[in-house]
Amino acid sequence: EQKALQLQMNPHFIFNVLNGIKALGNSSKVDELNLTISKFSVLLRGILNNSRKEEITLQEEIGLLKNYIELEQRMSSKSFSYNINTNLNNIDAEEILIPTMIVQPFIENCIQHAFEKNKKGNIEISFEVKHRFLNFTIIDNGIGIHQSKKRKISTKYKSVALNVSKERLHIITSKNSFKIDEIIKEEQIKGTKVSFRIPLKTDY
Repeated sequence: EQKALQLQMNPHFIFNVLNGIKALGNSSKVDELNLTISKFSVLLRGILNNSRKEEITLQEEIGLLKNYIELEQRMSSKSFSYNINTNLNNIDAEEILIPTMIVQPFIENCIQHAFEKNKKGNIEISFEVKHRFLNFTIIDNGIGIHQSKKRKISTKYKSVALNVSKERLHIITSKNSFKIDEIIKEEQIKGTKVSFRIPLKTDY
């Protein structure tokens, strides 16, 4: 579990943010500098606090994801948008408990390996309560998982992080239904869909 948590945040991402902050300081963009530092500090504080916990609320996880993705949007050379959708069957996101930072490695994988610099990317993240399970879906409009592997842009970190994430899911439940599929329409690859589920757990 500790190994998994340590792998959740790629050191290269942290260095990119710090270099971005340095560049903003040198260009005297004070407002943007302050906003970036604020988002980065919230994200780091959340990761450090949550690394001591086995579970956090879904609302906390969504907050961390938003901070992470918006920092990536500022620092990445690739242009992309995102949406987070919830369908929680009238349960409050503050009442649902999940393992900390379980979604982030899959989002990072989209940004680093699915998207191309000359095409606008998009990530759709969904949380849905169904049949006593919390279902997670991450859909991107990138080059596709198999194409990514063919291009050999997979890194050691990527494979380790994804393998650890799969191991975490298997430890949580053997009924995780983990799947990674390419989205194909009219014989063209339109992206990748990652889906998995964990038993629904609430704090009431």
